Amino acid sequence: MLLEVKGVVIRALNLSESDRLITILTESHGTVTAYANNSRSLKSRYMAAAQLFCYGSYVLYKKGDRFWVREVELLESFFGLRDSVRRMALAAYFCEVLSDVTTADADPEVLRLALNSLYAVSRELTSLSKIKAAFELRLAALIGFMPSIDCCAECGRASGTLYLDIMDGVAVCAECREYVASERREGELLLTGEENRRPILILSETVCRTMRYVISAPLERLLAFRIDESEESTFELACEQYLLHHVEKGYDTLNFYKDVNK
Repeated sequence: MLLEVKGVVIRALNLSESDRLITILTESHGTVTAYANNSRSLKSRYMAAAQLFCYGSYVLYKKGDRFWVREVELLESFFGLRDSVRRMALAAYFCEVLSDVTTADADPEVLRLALNSLYAVSRELTSLSKIKAAFELRLAALIGFMPSIDCCAECGRASGTLYLDIMDGVAVCAECREYVASERREGELLLTGEENRRPILILSETVCRTMRYVISAPLERLLAFRIDESEESTFELACEQYLLHHVEKGYDTLNFYKDVNK
């Protein structure tokens, strides 16, 4: 059985001095894992396209219950990622998250988000923190965790500060909350209700508006937003915490990215 797919390598595991196991995020078949024999050899025709971040056209053949790479054509290497430790670290974080949340079910929008985000990072089209936040929130929405932040879920008020219950993905205004900590600052992650310890984010109207844009904008315009410096840290925290709470996992690649940005 032959399978022809286009996709980006989101995971690469070295099996020996010459062989590698790769996971490809494809448009038509979701994630596909395949063995790439001799792909670590300098003489291998597979080497260029069997590395992390590489986007290519792959011909795979199935033997038993496993796929093997037969032919490959490199379409994009995102070479600019390798010019900077910061870019490489952020791209590695993107791929690690994608390898966790994607399955064999096809989702072309997730692949487009991955490619657009890797391209934006490789060229540093805008600040890396802005690219990171947009990727995190849009991915959360695509995999089924879209937050409801158009208005207060209780009274329908669409303006002013909202309190986002991260786990439920629902926001309410201050007046509709049973507990309001007036000493808290906007954008501060706090845990309320000792009995259930639910994470809450306090979001300004500007941050809510920016998040709505990221959730609904065409992917080719995903990064075409502006946000004041005073609001950036709140926006970035909201996007990161929202995704991480829903995937219920932390990432060493994210920690490394933060370390190299200090």
